[in-house]
Amino acid sequence: RSQLLPLLGGAAVSGWKGPRAAHQDFQFPSVWIEVKTTLAKAPQAVRITSERQLDDSHVPALFLHVLTLEAVPGSPATLSAQVAELRTALNAWPEAREQFEEALLDAGYLDHHGPRYAASGYAVRRVDTFRVGPGFPRLVESGMPPGVGDACYQLTLSACTAFAVDSQAITAALKPN
Repeated sequence: RSQLLPLLGGAAVSGWKGPRAAHQDFQFPSVWIEVKTTLAKAPQAVRITSERQLDDSHVPALFLHVLTLEAVPGSPATLSAQVAELRTALNAWPEAREQFEEALLDAGYLDHHGPRYAASGYAVRRVDTFRVGPGFPRLVESGMPPGVGDACYQLTLSACTAFAVDSQAITAALKPN
């Protein structure tokens, strides 16, 4: 959110495709972004849920953006608090606010479940961004043997270090030329 909303305004919400079963969480004309969160300790890894999730063959630019979190019991930085903060920020774009509310429902988020999320907040321990491209460790649809599909696998982040970029690379890819 910290990069997308200030840069794109309400249009940031229209790019959020994750709740609608897209292969990547965000899809914009110039860049697609798969966002993962993990609470894992070393070795840090994320779960890739499809052979198309990190497939950049039909994508202008694809990034894997990973937030390593730490659960902090009693912290005010809960999921409900984050949703409330986004709602407030989106008040400047009523249409985007409405799209956000629809996407929350699609994701299964309901306000009356707030107490479920109140016990723990989360602190961001680390942020990693990787540019996905040739040589990136992944399974892709075109490389799957006949009869194999619907792949789900674990990707160890240490195997991706050669593809690490500053998170501002996403911002740069989003800016109109």
